[in-house]
Amino acid sequence: MGYLTNDDVQNFGHELLDVAQRSALHVVAPELQELERQNAEMRMRLMRADKRAIDQALDSAVPNWRQVNEHPLWLQWLREPDPYSRVKRQRLLDEAVERGDANRVIAFFNGFLAAAAWQQGQAQAGPRQATTRQPIYTRPQITEMARRRQKGLIDDAAWRRWEYELCRASKEGRVVGALSLDDGLPVTR
Repeated sequence: MGYLTNDDVQNFGHELLDVAQRSALHVVAPELQELERQNAEMRMRLMRADKRAIDQALDSAVPNWRQVNEHPLWLQWLREPDPYSRVKRQRLLDEAVERGDANRVIAFFNGFLAAAAWQQGQAQAGPRQATTRQPIYTRPQITEMARRRQKGLIDDAAWRRWEYELCRASKEGRVVGALSLDDGLPVTR
């Protein structure tokens, strides 16, 4: 719906109204351009803040996410369609990042790690029991946590909680590439 009515056109004519509209646009155009510039700048700031928040959440939940992010199997997994939505995982991950949804981004990494653990178990030991919703850890994640502890980034209480969780995960078979306590070789069953 326009601001001008048929009566306006009848009373003033197309030519006068066209001149008035172009004149008004000439006056407000610089202001509109400045608002567009500020809006674009604000969107960029928000995107950077969302990226930092997602990175920090990933650092806590999936310490080796940067290595995973560059791994060819991860990139291949992202090219495949999600089994439920049939949409490629990369598109779904991109949407989660765009929305700043750190929990959903973490779920993608954990989903990949769980699938990788399951496939490794399939290759080494045949079918397994149903998967758990508990986190699955990889040896690089464990190494990263130890490195963070050595640097003093993890306090004593948090380290005790991590040790307990790691022992529980190992007992429940939630450590990919876990080493046997008997011979130090990777567990295959």
